[in-house]
Amino acid sequence: MNDFVPNALTHYYAGVNAAARRLRTVAPQPGFDQFEPQWALPEMSAGLADFFAASDLRASAMGEYRGRTLFLLDLTGNPRTRTTKTFGSLIIVARALRHIATTDEPVLLLTPSAANKAVALRDAVLRAYETGLATPAQLRVAVLVPESNLPKIWRSPLLDEPYAAANPIGVYGGPEREDVKNLATAAVDLAAQSIRDTTGFRVWYTLDPRNYMVADVVRAFFERDALPDPAGQRWHAHAVSSAYGFLGHDLGASLAGHPVAAATRYLLVQHLETPDLVLNFHPGPGADYSLPNYRRDQRTGLYFQEPPVDPHFPGVCYSTTERLEYTFYTRRPATTGRVRELFGRQGGDGIVVSLHECLVRYQEVRQWLAAAGLSRLPEDPRRLREWAMVMAVVGTLTAIDRELIPYSEVVVHGTGAYADGEFGTPDLSRLRPVATADEMASLLRKAAEA
Repeated sequence: MNDFVPNALTHYYAGVNAAARRLRTVAPQPGFDQFEPQWALPEMSAGLADFFAASDLRASAMGEYRGRTLFLLDLTGNPRTRTTKTFGSLIIVARALRHIATTDEPVLLLTPSAANKAVALRDAVLRAYETGLATPAQLRVAVLVPESNLPKIWRSPLLDEPYAAANPIGVYGGPEREDVKNLATAAVDLAAQSIRDTTGFRVWYTLDPRNYMVADVVRAFFERDALPDPAGQRWHAHAVSSAYGFLGHDLGASLAGHPVAAATRYLLVQHLETPDLVLNFHPGPGADYSLPNYRRDQRTGLYFQEPPVDPHFPGVCYSTTERLEYTFYTRRPATTGRVRELFGRQGGDGIVVSLHECLVRYQEVRQWLAAAGLSRLPEDPRRLREWAMVMAVVGTLTAIDRELIPYSEVVVHGTGAYADGEFGTPDLSRLRPVATADEMASLLRKAAEA
């Protein structure tokens, strides 16, 4: 089977609106209580449908593995991002467009990001310009990314004139990548009111998980329409940092009246640098949610898990703190409580994969994805810049090998895959170094004043 829905946000717009109405009753988590537009979307129009045209969805059969049927849900159809963050970013911008139209107030979007949220939100703003839904006088975006992640930042016309000054990229060179969130939050506190007073721009800090959940509901609507009802359980596998996608899928299942919602289970896939959600369900032997014990083999230099082996963690790795995918950088995610509630209600499990495991199975993963019609992964894994889809497939296959997933179906959420040659990187001279909250606040002021 191969089911395709072009422009899924337009196709399922009524469901996305229903999700917005549901989420506006949910209080924001601490740290996300600054300005935000109303939880409402613009009326559908030809221009808005054109704007949403980057939101294609595809589901394909991957094949059978040890008695389990595997499907791929491909969320990477936008060739200008190749990640699922396109969906949430388009809805964020659509809400901003409605605010601008109903209040005549311009909006300056702000997001800290490891990479993909920044790339996708900038692309969504550019699409608003290209489709004539907004101008730089009405809508702008500022992002803050870690310097170590610059190889994942895509070049965009927003770095060229006449857009560059109003849509800056700040780069943080400090030791902790996640500090971009702290700097962005502090900058809003320092500058948002003065920016509004002097320029009229409302600063919208967009990192609230609800802003992505509202778009991720389309995954469940599409599943209802594209995939046949399973004979038993249906697992959803997803490489995650904070699990926004699973929370959105669950919300969508409830709104869609999904006939198999009761059979849904979830598999979290994480890496060793930030395994917090998996550790929350499977804490290691220490008192501080530590990993299992590993020993270094003196002959190979590899680390092996010491008995008794916990199947939820890698049996072998290059380093017990290795960074497999640079965009998964969140420790102690704000979604932990919601994810625990979801798993307590629906059931599921988690697994941490290592770079060693992904490299050993890399060519096998390419074959599985090619069987599902996705042949973009490079033959040489050193060219891969986004590992989320590979992590999700390896996590699924390994969980099946270790009997963590019973005989059933698995839908692998393909949330990100891109490689060298699919995108250009920005001119470094056009990026703005940021080391403190004051410097980030200054970046915001200059963006609003440009």
